[in-house]
Amino acid sequence: MLLFSAALFKHKLNFKPLSERMEYLSLAATWAEGEWGYIRNKGVEFRKGVLNDMKEHVYIGLLNDQPVGLFALFPKEMAPEFNEKKFKAPTVSELMYVYVDKPYRGLGFGKQIIEQAKEIAKSQKAEFIMLDTLKPSLNRFYENAGADVIAENQLFSHPTDVLTIKL
Repeated sequence: MLLFSAALFKHKLNFKPLSERMEYLSLAATWAEGEWGYIRNKGVEFRKGVLNDMKEHVYIGLLNDQPVGLFALFPKEMAPEFNEKKFKAPTVSELMYVYVDKPYRGLGFGKQIIEQAKEIAKSQKAEFIMLDTLKPSLNRFYENAGADVIAENQLFSHPTDVLTIKL
């Protein structure tokens, strides 16, 4: 008897910029507010405005045209005081809003999001991806994808760990 399971198959996500799939703006805002709303408590409408403003940098992960996750990736300017002009600042992309919808967690979609972010960052000539985690329990996930914790930071008074992934 042969049993088939979703675990036996690797489902591949297709990524589209939010700007090409604006019908998912409300869903993306709901996901983001549900996951990170406690940081500022401004609501889904506020989050829709934020995501709309950065729609060229937000990517929706689709499984058979069904949205299951998202991430945002931006070129990041390193502040001039970062290195006191002693060396050339690295080219960095900042990764934000990494999210997989709860029913789809544990199926490898988070790994696919990180791999897609790496590919996009490389195409933008980035040398590193930088990200903050609000949940230290996620650090191991990012470390398994090649990240190193390099510092501690704060986001609106919430402590974060800063990680980088060398490309």
